[in-house]
Amino acid sequence: MTGRPSLRLLALITGIALSGCSYGFNLAPEDKDLVRPSRQVGQEIFRSLQERETTVTGLQAVLDLTVRRAGTLEHRQEVVAIERPDLIRLESIGWGGFTSLVIVSDGRRLVAHALLQNLFVEGSATPENVARVTGFRIAPAHLVRLLLGLPPLAIQLEKAELYGPDHDGAYVLRAQESPFTQRLWLSDGDLSLLRGELYDRTSLRLRFRYTPAAHGSHTLVLEEPAGRTAVEVSYRSYTLNPELPRELFHIPQPSQGAQVMNLDAGVTPLFGLP
Repeated sequence: MTGRPSLRLLALITGIALSGCSYGFNLAPEDKDLVRPSRQVGQEIFRSLQERETTVTGLQAVLDLTVRRAGTLEHRQEVVAIERPDLIRLESIGWGGFTSLVIVSDGRRLVAHALLQNLFVEGSATPENVARVTGFRIAPAHLVRLLLGLPPLAIQLEKAELYGPDHDGAYVLRAQESPFTQRLWLSDGDLSLLRGELYDRTSLRLRFRYTPAAHGSHTLVLEEPAGRTAVEVSYRSYTLNPELPRELFHIPQPSQGAQVMNLDAGVTPLFGLP
């Protein structure tokens, strides 16, 4: 495992500035003083971002998590394997280096097995069920992209707008993929993804930002405004685009002895944030 994922935004911001297209958003309106970049700048942004979107497809990493919620502070270590668009496996590492909890999703189903309690839970891979298992409300596909240094939504040219740079020296991008809208801030220096916001039809769903850390690396911070929960993710080690077997994203139900729970029935397991 080497290095740390580049935070250069990905892709398809393509002719956002090229097309001069306009798309109406009800949420997160921009400052009226912000102007559109030139066609030349838009082309440069597209070339840079498209390379990232097309080359980063998966990740295997050891993560250090700092979780802040309800006035408490927790430190966790996770082993993660992800592959776009929505395959993810999380293993919580407990005392002595043993795996205490495994969570997998293929974007449709969400399954978790708490080994110490021998508790097996499964249900649809909705943000609500992810919150029941992890304490954090987010869609698996959005989490996969964020852990890869990508914005939560892939950019569709006809549903995107680009402005700036603003007074902080960042380009502002808005894009929509029903029912979500995202707003992103890109460095006007290297076009890296600095921070962003994800909205649903009615409210702010998620904030995220990438911050410098020790030894030239970066840290991902996820904030859920409604739940007042924040997770800081640091990459201890990682491998980009590994070959991952499909079996890695499947957990068979224990043949005997396990307590089985249905997340779609609204059940919340007793184990906490992984």
